[in-house]
Formats: sequence, structure tokens, C-alpha cells
Amino acid sequence: MPMAAMLPILSLIAGIVLSLTIGFPLALGIVFAILVTLVSVKRLGYSWKQQFAFGWDGVKQTKPVLMILFLVGLLIPLLMMGGTIPAIIYYGLSIVNVSYLLVLAFLMTAGVSYLLGTSVGTLSTIGLSLMGIAHAADIPAGMVAGALISGAMVGERFSPISSSRLLVLANVGMTEAQDRQTRRPALLTAGICAVLFLIFDLFRTQSGSSDTIGMFQELLASHYSISWLLMLPLIVLIASFSFRVKAVTALLYGIVASAILVLLTTSIDVRTFVTSVLTGYELHSGTSLDELVHGGGMVSILSVLLLIILAGFLNGILNKANLLTPFVEKMMGNTNNRAVLVAKAAALSLLVVIISCNQTIPILVLGSTLLARFSKLSNGRELLGKTMMDTTLVMPVLIPWNGLAMVMAITLGVSTAQTLPFLFFSLLLPIVTIFSSRTFSTEGGLLSNKKAI
Repeated sequence: MPMAAMLPILSLIAGIVLSLTIGFPLALGIVFAILVTLVSVKRLGYSWKQQFAFGWDGVKQTKPVLMILFLVGLLIPLLMMGGTIPAIIYYGLSIVNVSYLLVLAFLMTAGVSYLLGTSVGTLSTIGLSLMGIAHAADIPAGMVAGALISGAMVGERFSPISSSRLLVLANVGMTEAQDRQTRRPALLTAGICAVLFLIFDLFRTQSGSSDTIGMFQELLASHYSISWLLMLPLIVLIASFSFRVKAVTALLYGIVASAILVLLTTSIDVRTFVTSVLTGYELHSGTSLDELVHGGGMVSILSVLLLIILAGFLNGILNKANLLTPFVEKMMGNTNNRAVLVAKAAALSLLVVIISCNQTIPILVLGSTLLARFSKLSNGRELLGKTMMDTTLVMPVLIPWNGLAMVMAITLGVSTAQTLPFLFFSLLLPIVTIFSSRTFSTEGGLLSNKKAI
């Protein structure tokens, strides 16, 4: 491969490494890679106009994800202002028994993450409250954080509004129906994780009390008028997804229901409302609830949106100029054995995740470059999508310097090194999906290729 073709890849790696070592924003590292790529690809005979067209095609590919992220950033503060998320936490805490905290933490975060479509948002709400209970009950923080993160990643893997999952679907050209037919290994792994956490609960030393649960519920009840009415936006979202309403439309329904709830049940002034929507909701109660009920907002996701746009632009050029395909093809080899091919894709996913520091770059890079290789197989598009959602999507939490892992560690106050042995879902799912690929098939045969959203 000529150096002109290698420079874009090397510059991307260099930009990421410099971002990690020097500390400047990752977006600047990608901008550096884009500039090097533009010059390098120009030498390969592509005009500036062609390259910008390639880049714009890459950005358009991420449009569904950008829309979902934008709407989720708007929805979360509305759910908090209207009391929906506090009500979810309040009723959720009612079923917590500290004797089975690990398995309950796993199941509760899996459910909330499925509904919200965001692992970080889940951990910054219900995750924080459960960590507080764990501290009070003297349960090892690494175990609980591992259960919380594992559950959050289950929701991110399956949620209809998970931005990372939708990015995989958009990048490989899969439909929601095709995804639903490839979930069995992930569902099996989730079940195995639940059993493992239950076993840890049964055999760990039982200590502490559940007084913290009552404290949190009292605080929530004192600041919100907790009732089942507050669950209305949640019911709207669940009903929308149950009737197969598109993710963007379902989110809009949820936003409307949440906004109506805020107007009817609160006395929040216009300034506070606008500030919460833009910069995120803050309770300002002077209690521990301030760390439990907060977040969302448009400003908080701008950096993520910018990163996805830049990564999409770069990926569009690399893909259309055919720079990554020869490199990946050499690594993947000529095997037609599904298990070997999936194992190599999983190893390549881990390598890209290690050298990058977020979920977005590995998904964008691997999706476009592996598609041609997998398309040679029957049901190859579905196999690639399943492989990426079961490997590339869940692996970032295993890498201490990955941005997703760092955010989770800061949110929960537990280092990745402590949680790593208990991140069962992200550790086991790649293994299960490799073995299951030997007999991979889709119900009803090969489906037609439609847009993912």
C-alpha cells in the first residue's frame, strides 16, 4: 500500500494518541487527520470537490444518529423537570433488596438504559442512587459498578433509541427487523450475566442495611409529587416503540408528552425551563438528590455531535477513496469460515477501540470497511451488524482510556480497573457471538436491504 494511502490512517492514530497524551479535544485530533487525508488523497488523483463530496456523504450517513442524539438531549431534561425520571427511580428503589443488589442493579439499569437509549444517562441517574445504596450496604464498589455498567450496556445494545446501535444499523445498512432476528446470542449472554450476578449475591458476605433506600425515597417525595401520572411520557414511549413507530417519531411523541406534563404539574418559570433544556437540568436542593437528578441538555451533546460529524466526514473520504479496504482485507484474509471471520472482526474491533477513545470511530471505520468482505457471505450484512453490535459496540467500556469508560468511571466514582473483572456482558458477549456465528442464520431467510431508520 503506498504511503499516500497509509498517511490518513497513521494521522488518525497520531491525532488520537496526541489527544490522549497532551489532553486537547479529540475533535482537534480528527481535524488534523482530515487535513492530512485531504492532502494525501489529493495526491492519489481526487480533486478537492470530490473529497468534500465524499466527506458529505459520510456525514449524511450519520444523520439518523445525529437526530436521535439531538432529541435525546432534549428529552432527558424534560423527563427530569416533569418528574418522570425521579418517579422511575422512586418506584425502582421500592423493589431493591440489598441482599440481591448486584442482580437487581444489573436488571434495573438494563431496563432504564433500554428506555432512555443511553448508558451514561442511565448511570448518572439510577446508577448513582444504587452506588449510594452499595456504599451504605458495604458492598464492594467494583462489583456493583460492574453490574451497573453491564446492565447499561445491555440497554444500549437493544434500545430502539440507542445512538450507538442506530449508528451500526445505518453504517451497515441493516433494518430494525434484521436486527431483531440476530439478537439471540446477546439475549443469552444477558441471561448468563443475570445468573452470574445472582450467584455473586448468594455467596458474597451480606452486610449493611437498606436505610439509604428510604432516605432517597423521602428526598424524592419531598421535592416531587410522586404519582403514576408522572409515568405518562414513559408509557407514551413504550407504546410508540411497541407499535413499531420510528425512533425519531417516538421521541417526538415523548418530548410532547413530557413538555405537557411539565406545564401541567410544575411551576417552573420560563428562564429555568430554557436553561434546563439548553444546559441540562439541575435540582439545586442542597441534598444528595443534586447528584442523582441532573443532566441532559443540548449543550452537553454538542461536542458529541461535532465528533460524530467530523468522524463521519473523515470516514466518508477514507471509504470512497478506498483507503481502508486493502488494509482490512489483508488482516481479514480469504477465509469463508464464519467463526474465523467473526473472530478476526472482533479482534480488529478491539484493536481499533484500543487506539481510539470513543465508540463512534470504531463503528464508522469498521462498518464501512468490513461490509464488502462480509457481503461475500450469505446473510453477510446481518452477520456483520450482529458482530459489530456484539463486539465493537460493547468493547469500549473495557479500555480505561476510552472516553466512554472514563465518563462511566467518573460518574460512578469507580475506576475501570476495579470494574473490569465484573463487566460480564462486554467480556462474554464477543465470545458468545464468535461461537454462535458457526450456525448463524436469519429467520425467514435473507431480508431486503432497507434504510435502518
